[in-house]
Amino acid sequence: MEGVVMSGGVPQIDVSKYPVPVETIYVNNLEERVKIDTMKEALTRVFQYYGPILDVIAKSSLKRKGQAFIVFDSEKSALDAVEEMNGFELYGKVMKVSRAKTHSDETVKRKAAEMFEEHKRKRLMLKDFKRAEEDAKAATLPPTTEPTKPRPAKSGAAVVPDEYVRPNKTLFLQNIPRDVDEEALSDIFERFEGFKEVRLVSVRAVAFAEFENEQFAITAKEATSGTLVGKEGVPMKVTYQRQ
Repeated sequence: MEGVVMSGGVPQIDVSKYPVPVETIYVNNLEERVKIDTMKEALTRVFQYYGPILDVIAKSSLKRKGQAFIVFDSEKSALDAVEEMNGFELYGKVMKVSRAKTHSDETVKRKAAEMFEEHKRKRLMLKDFKRAEEDAKAATLPPTTEPTKPRPAKSGAAVVPDEYVRPNKTLFLQNIPRDVDEEALSDIFERFEGFKEVRLVSVRAVAFAEFENEQFAITAKEATSGTLVGKEGVPMKVTYQRQ
């Protein structure tokens, strides 16, 4: 996809293609026991000294805990915050502050509105790529053959076989040959009610087909599982996206 570059075999958004600089900073090593709303308020108070803050993004999911993105209204504010706040202690932990690798949605919407839809599509594509990598790693884990001491799973999605992932509005398509593109996959799924789009992660031979709701996705999955695709007629595996 145009505007996406490969770095170490991993796709990254090419920020040089944007007419505005990255005005977002990445903060990690935050105290995970602090409630998200409390942490966002604290980060706002601490960083607003450097300029107007457009957004503070922090999530409570296991993979996102202890980190946040702070969106400023100018590049100078972001650079100043990185220079002066890296190593600052908050809630007893030393923050690690760096410039974000990509633009935030808020920056693009405000300062490069004509690029927003394409920007969002690239971001979703990269998110799908990362999820596909995680699923591929989970699939290679050897099954447990003897009882072990009980321990919490790293993530609910990682230990559930593809066939048992709960239905949702996004289908996970596997075994996609290199000669099959997004248009060909769209031709397969657009005949089903509620179809929105297909996002192909060609380097992993997988794709995601998104529908308006879970019921539309269920109908499409039942009708397309095992569909032969590509010149060699490879059976396409259709399951649900891990949540």
